[in-house]
Amino acid sequence: SSHFAQVGGNSQAPPWPLHLICVLRVGCWAMGCSCAKSDAVQAAEPLAGGKGREKPPSSDIIAKKVAQAKNTRVLALGQCGLRSLPTGSTGAGTETLRTVDLANNTLSKLPDDIASWASCQKLLCSQNVLTSLPAAIGQLAALQRLELSGNRLRDLGSALPQLGNLQILLLDGNSLGPQLPETSLGGVLATSLEELDLAGNGLRELPAALATLVRLLRLTLARNELTQLPDSLKALAKLQRLDASDNKLVSVPSALFTECSFLDDVWLKGNPMDRLQLQQTPGFETFLERRRQRINAKIDSHVVGDVNLAVCGLD
Repeated sequence: SSHFAQVGGNSQAPPWPLHLICVLRVGCWAMGCSCAKSDAVQAAEPLAGGKGREKPPSSDIIAKKVAQAKNTRVLALGQCGLRSLPTGSTGAGTETLRTVDLANNTLSKLPDDIASWASCQKLLCSQNVLTSLPAAIGQLAALQRLELSGNRLRDLGSALPQLGNLQILLLDGNSLGPQLPETSLGGVLATSLEELDLAGNGLRELPAALATLVRLLRLTLARNELTQLPDSLKALAKLQRLDASDNKLVSVPSALFTECSFLDDVWLKGNPMDRLQLQQTPGFETFLERRRQRINAKIDSHVVGDVNLAVCGLD
C-alpha cells in the first residue's frame, strides 16, 4: 500500500491535480488499503525481532491477564514475550473466550489445546514465528477473524476449510510459496470467507481451490511472483477488490472484468504490463464505469473528474 503513502501523509500542497489526488485517496480507502496496517506491521517488526522491545510483563502480570480473561472473555497476551502459551490459557474455563490476542510474541507453534477456545471469534497471531498450524484450529467453529500476518508459515495444513464462519483470513508476509496445496482452502470455508490476504508469500501459482471461495469480496495477492491470474477467478462472482500489485503479470484475464460484475477496484502497480493492452482488454471499459459510479457515490462528481488508469496503478 506504499502507493498511497505520500498522498495520505504529505501535509503540504502536493504537485498533482486535485481530481487525481481525490481518486487516489478514495482508491486507497476503497481498496481497503493496508496503509495503516503496514505502518503497524513495520512498527511491530522490532518487537518480533527483539530489538527495541519493551520489557515484557512479569509472570505474575501474565497470570493475572489469564485470570481476568475468564471474566472479560478477552485473552490479551500481545507483546508479552511469550515463547509458549502460559498455564491456564487453554483448557477448562477458556471455553467462553471471544477474543485471543497473541500478536507480537515469539510463538513457534500453537498447541492442540487451543481446541478449548470453542467460542473464540477473533484469533490474532500476527508477528510470531509460527511455521505451521495445528489441526485443532479447525475445531474453532465460531472463528470469524484469523490474523497470521508476519509469521514463517510454510504450510497451512488442511484444517482451515473446516471453518464455516471465518470471514477474514490474513496470511500476508509468510513463506507459503511457490504454491498453496489445494487442501489449504475450500470446504465450508468457501461459504463464509470474505477477505483473503496472501501478499508477500513468494507464490508463483494460485490453487484451483481459490476459485471455490464464492463469497470472497477482497483478495490481496500483492508482492508475489505470479506470472498470470487464472481464468477460474471469474467464479468469484462477489469479488469487489483485487490487489495484484508487484508481481510479474503481463495481462489480466478478460473474464475478471466481464464475469465479476461487482469488481470495481483493481491495483496492478509494479507489474510488467502494457497500459494500452490493458485498455483493450474486453470488459475493461465496463470496469472503469463501475468504478466511476462507485466513486461518484462517495464524493461530489465535480471533484472526482474523469477516472483514469491511475486507479490501476499503471502510468
